[in-house]
Amino acid sequence: MKKLIYTLSIISSLLIIGCDDNTEGIGANLIPDENIIKSTGTVFETEFHNFFVEEDSVYSNSTFAYLGKYSDDVFGYLETGYMTQLYCLDNFSFDHENMVTEKVDDGNGGEKEVYKDAACYISLDYNEFFGDSLNPCQVEVYKLSKSIDGNITSSVDPAEYYNEETDYLGKVTYTAANTYIDESERNDERSVRILLGDSIAQYIIKTNKEHPEYFKNAATFSDKIIKGLYLKPTTGDGTILYITDTRLYVNFRMYVTDSDGNRIKKKEEGHTEEDSTALYTTNFNSTREVYQVNTFENKIDPSKLNPERTYLKSPSAIFTKVDLPIGKIEHDIAGDTIMQVKLTLKAYNQIENDNEFNMSKPENVLMVKKKDVYQFFRENRLPDNKTSYLASLDQTSNTYTFNNISQIIVDAIAKKKSDNNGVINSSDIEEVIIVPVTVKTEESSSGTTTTSVRNNLMPQYVQLIKQENVLEVMHISMGDKQ
Repeated sequence: MKKLIYTLSIISSLLIIGCDDNTEGIGANLIPDENIIKSTGTVFETEFHNFFVEEDSVYSNSTFAYLGKYSDDVFGYLETGYMTQLYCLDNFSFDHENMVTEKVDDGNGGEKEVYKDAACYISLDYNEFFGDSLNPCQVEVYKLSKSIDGNITSSVDPAEYYNEETDYLGKVTYTAANTYIDESERNDERSVRILLGDSIAQYIIKTNKEHPEYFKNAATFSDKIIKGLYLKPTTGDGTILYITDTRLYVNFRMYVTDSDGNRIKKKEEGHTEEDSTALYTTNFNSTREVYQVNTFENKIDPSKLNPERTYLKSPSAIFTKVDLPIGKIEHDIAGDTIMQVKLTLKAYNQIENDNEFNMSKPENVLMVKKKDVYQFFRENRLPDNKTSYLASLDQTSNTYTFNNISQIIVDAIAKKKSDNNGVINSSDIEEVIIVPVTVKTEESSSGTTTTSVRNNLMPQYVQLIKQENVLEVMHISMGDKQ
């Protein structure tokens, strides 16, 4: 390093004094050949492999939910449903004094009092989907008999959280295009509605009156009222909905009151002595304050994968392993200073896939050491540009580029030497994994800050072309190498 600084100082001095015609070429004459600084870019042959994600390794808690089934020869098969808790406002209460009740047959020869027009339905709100918009699909809904939390992984068996015979609530057949709604009324804000009947509505309203402490907050609501819901896709391979909100609506009839709380009388002739009533609704929905867990069933046929490519498939299916040739780099440029290491991954154009619907490519990917690939997410780490790096898809060039991963190369070479008494073999490698991720950022006056990097749970995939992936090392040397 001292030699480099000394040489750069000489060059700077010569540039200052070498301004007249008599000193032309003096720099080259004064600096010995062995001190000439050379900057070189060397491309290294690098191996790429498919990395199949281990079961029970990816946390599936997410604010977005995915529902449906999809399969093709390349992507394989994905079936995804989800379990979600429902949020309750603190100290939630119905206006019981103004709720309309009526007497009905109790089935035993007597009568019972119920809340008039009380009913429930579930709304699954979405504005995006993948696949065939006209494909008939069916979803069933169950109530959970066991609480969920944020530590559930992608290999979870939903059957552990509900009883198929006793916890069934309802089902509906739908299409992503909402073809059961008049075309003139359709818009980008779509929903699937599942009618549940009146028993749950009657139970929620009655329990709210008798045990208001059960509605103290979301935790007590989940513990005492409804532990959550499981949305299970049953039929319809070819469509996956991207659910933004899950809402349990409770309808009920109430007396209409004025601002002072007095009941308003009807104005119709012959009914002026009657109190006015109207149908009201409230809802309990999935929010960031409660847990929502996606469930996935992935099936991949390795024989269908092109050996000239590697794959990135989410959720939790295939990543790409890169063998960084640290031994070869050290052997070929020994003594040089590594300035920059750039890895470019070329994505395959998926248009030629025979399937009518082409799934989108992941927008962001993470490079992380193989030994840290699961721990990174369990510990909610952020990329440090030393052991982990982010890259985004360049739509123009169809590539993911890690512009400078030199630190991971330099550190890996140093560690290998340290562990082997200063010896490093030309065959030594550092294994890193490329993972599709979801990135959250925050904007401030000082710039953009990455606040969260999570496993991508959206159904997406991309093929990387091995022969067009490039690892380029920029290094500088002092003098010619023999």
